[in-house]
Amino acid sequence: MKVHVRCHTIEKSERMDNGVKAVIMAGGEGTRLRPLSLGRPKPMTPLFGRPVMEHIIHLLREQGICEICVTLCYQPQVVMDYFGSGEQLGVQLTYFVEEKPLGTAGSVKNCAEYLGKEDFLVIGGDCVCDLKLSQAVEAHRKKGAQATLVLYHHETPLEYGLVVTGQDGMVERFVEKPGWGQVVTDQINTGIYILSPEVLNRIPEGKPWDFGKDLFPAMLREGKTIAGCPLEGYWCDMGDCGAYLDCVRAVLDGKAGLELGLTRRGDHLWAAQPVPAGVTVEGPCWIGAGVKLGTGAVIGPYTVLGDGVEVGAQAVVRQSVLLEGASAGEQSSLQGALLCQNAAVQKRAVLHQGAVLGENALVEEDGELLERVRLWPGQCAPAGCRLAHSVTGGCQKGTLRFGDSGVIQGVLGEDLGPEALVTLGGILGAEGKVGVGCSRTPGARMLARAAVAGVAAVGGDVVAHSLDSPVQGAGAGVLLKLPISLFVEEQEGKVYLHVFDCSGLPLTRDGERKIEQALLREELHLVRSGRVGRLTPSALTPQEWGLWTARQAGLRRPALRRLTVAVGRETAEDRALCEALSALGCILEEQWRPGIVAFHAEKGGFRLSAQDEKGTFVDSGQLLTLAALIEMENGAGTAAVPAGASAAVELVAAGYGGKVLRLDRDGAQARALYAAQPWFREAPAAAVRICSRMGVSGQKLESLVAKTPRFSAWRREVPLTSDRGRVMQALAREQSRRSDGDGLRVRAGGGWVYLTPMARRSALRILAEGPDLELAAELCDLYAGRAAELDREISEQCAQEGDKK
Repeated sequence: MKVHVRCHTIEKSERMDNGVKAVIMAGGEGTRLRPLSLGRPKPMTPLFGRPVMEHIIHLLREQGICEICVTLCYQPQVVMDYFGSGEQLGVQLTYFVEEKPLGTAGSVKNCAEYLGKEDFLVIGGDCVCDLKLSQAVEAHRKKGAQATLVLYHHETPLEYGLVVTGQDGMVERFVEKPGWGQVVTDQINTGIYILSPEVLNRIPEGKPWDFGKDLFPAMLREGKTIAGCPLEGYWCDMGDCGAYLDCVRAVLDGKAGLELGLTRRGDHLWAAQPVPAGVTVEGPCWIGAGVKLGTGAVIGPYTVLGDGVEVGAQAVVRQSVLLEGASAGEQSSLQGALLCQNAAVQKRAVLHQGAVLGENALVEEDGELLERVRLWPGQCAPAGCRLAHSVTGGCQKGTLRFGDSGVIQGVLGEDLGPEALVTLGGILGAEGKVGVGCSRTPGARMLARAAVAGVAAVGGDVVAHSLDSPVQGAGAGVLLKLPISLFVEEQEGKVYLHVFDCSGLPLTRDGERKIEQALLREELHLVRSGRVGRLTPSALTPQEWGLWTARQAGLRRPALRRLTVAVGRETAEDRALCEALSALGCILEEQWRPGIVAFHAEKGGFRLSAQDEKGTFVDSGQLLTLAALIEMENGAGTAAVPAGASAAVELVAAGYGGKVLRLDRDGAQARALYAAQPWFREAPAAAVRICSRMGVSGQKLESLVAKTPRFSAWRREVPLTSDRGRVMQALAREQSRRSDGDGLRVRAGGGWVYLTPMARRSALRILAEGPDLELAAELCDLYAGRAAELDREISEQCAQEGDKK
C-alpha cells in the first residue's frame, strides 16, 4: 500500500540541487531497544527532545536532499501523524507502507516509481550520524558503481556487518555479524547506500529481501560493481539501551554535531531556563523545559532531563537520561540509568549502571536496581528491595551467552539456574517443536525440566529423549525431524547447554546471536491454558541411534575382517562410541592391548582420540586428517572441516586433486556438506568411518595414519588488555592478508599459524603447526610475542587518546 501526502514545494534557492532523492527506512520495531522502544516505532525513539528520525531529516536537508520517501511497517500512523508532509522541516515527505515486512531491500523496491531513473540514497531512520553524505554521492558517480556503501571505521565492530575492500576501494566481500575470529577489519556497513536505479530490478517483487544478506552478496557473485566509501565523522546505530546512552554521551561531548535545540548557557550546558540556586550542575548536560530541580540536587555530568522531569532535593543524577515526565525522588541516586516517560524513582532509591525503567515503571522507597536490571512498563520494584534480575510482565530472567565452541557454559547455582532455562526454553519454543535431552545427573535433569516448562509455557511442544550424551542429542534431532534441539550436559558441577539445528549442527553465529538478543530482551509470550504445549516422550533407543550412525558413516562395502576395538564405558561419550561401533559389527573390549585399536571420545562426543595397535597416541587433529584421506580415497573429492582444522587436510586433498571447504569461510556450501559428513565433527561417526576403512582394506590404523602428512602443533593463549578486534586487525594489516573465515591463517617458515580471539574472555588463541615440534613452538612464540607487543601499543594509544579528552 502506498500512502501519498501533499508535500511542501521547496524553492530551488533553498537547497543544493544534487538530483538525489532519499529513502528513509523507518519500519523497524526496535525489539533490542526495549523497553525504551515499546509502544512506538524505533525511528520515533526520543533523543534530545525530538525523534531520532527528525535528526536524520535535518542531516539530509543540510546536504541538499529534500525529496524524501519514508518506508513504514510497524505503527506507520505514529510516524505520519508526527511528521506530516514534512513542510515544517523544510522537506517533502512521501510515505510507503508495507502491508507485510519486505526486508530492507524489498521496502525500497516498493518506492521504485517515486525514485524514478536517477541515483538515490538509502538511510535508516534509527541511526545517528553527521557524515558528509554528499561525498558518498560524488564517489558513487565518479566510480560508476551500481551501489556504493557508506563505510565507517568502528573501534568495536563485532556487532556489525564488516566490509572488506581492495586498494581500489571496491568491495571484495562481506562478513555479516562476525564472531571474534572474523574481526580483521574495522570497516563496518552503516546501512547507508547510494544506489543506481537498475539495482531495484534485481530485487524480487513482493518478497522479503535484504541488502546485506541477499542483494549485495548476489551482486558480488555475479561480478557487479559495488564501491565502498569510508566517511569521517560520527555514526551510531542505537541497537540497545546501552548504545543509546553511549550516543547521548557522544552528542554531549560534541562528537556528533547534532542540533540540540536549546539555549546554550555555558560551555557544557544546554537548558530551556536558568538553573535554580542551590542546584549543582556538572556539564555536559541538557535540561528541557519545565524541569523542576530540588535544593541540593546534583546533576551531571552527561545527563539529559526531558521536558517536565522532576528531581527531588539532594538527589544525585549522573550519566543518566530521564525522558519526559520522569521523576527521581529526594535523596535518590541514579548512575548511568535510563528512565522512560513518566517512570518514577522514589525517596532514597538507587539505580546502578545500565538500569532501565519503562514507561510508568516505579521503584519504591529505598529500592535498589543492580547493573543492567530493567523494569518493563508499569512494573514495580517494591520498597526496600535489592533487585538483581529484570522484571518483564512478572518474569525474572538472567543472561546466557554462547562461548567459543558454540556452547553456553555456566556453573549450577552460581550463574546458571532454572530461571535461565525457563527463558531459554521459551525462546526455543518459538520454533514450535523442541527436542530436549540431558545427562544422567540430578542437576541436568532439573534444568532440562525447567527448559521443558519454558517451551510449553509459550505453546511449543517438547519431544523428550533418554539419550545421555550431547552427540546423541544432535542425532536425535535429525532422526526425529525436529527444527531445534537442546541437550543439557553436566560434568563436575559445570553445565554445558548444547543447541542443535535440524541438521544436528551447532547453530550458526547468526542463530546464536538471535537467541542472545532474545535473552537480552527478557520477554516471554506466555499462552493461556488451552494452548500450553505438550510433552511427548520419544521411544528412540541408544541402539537405534547407534545403528543409524553406523549406516551413515560406514563405507557400505563388505569387510575383510571383523575388528576388535577397545572402548571404555565410564563416560556418556564413550558409551555412545560403543553403540555405534557395536552396530558396525566390531568386537568391543574395555581395555587396550597390543594389536588392537582403542578409541576415546570427549567434549560431548565431538572429539575423538585413539591408540594404534602399538599403543601410539593419535590425537584428534591426526584422526581428522585421516578422515579426509579416507574421503579422498573414497572418491568424494571435497571435504568440509571446521575452521581450525589442521593445514594437513589441505595437503591431503591437494594430493588427490580434491578440495577442502572450511566452516565460516565457505559459507552455506561448507555447512551443507559438513552436515552430510558427520565423521568430520562427531567422534562416533569418525570412529565408524575409520574402522569401516580398516575392515574393508585390511589395513591397520598405524599404517593408515602413516599415509597422512605429519604436522606437529603448539598452542598458546595470549591475554589482552586492549580490544581483541583491534589486535586482530593490526595482525592482519601486518600480514597483508584478509581473514579466511573464523580467524587469521598465515603461512610462515614452512608451517602455518592460526590466530583467533577468544569469545568469552579478552585473549588470543594461537595454534602453530610445523613439520616438527621445535618449529611449531618457535612460530607460536613468535606470533604470541608480536600479539603482546601490538596489545601494549594499542593500550598505550588508547590511554593517550583518553588523556587528550
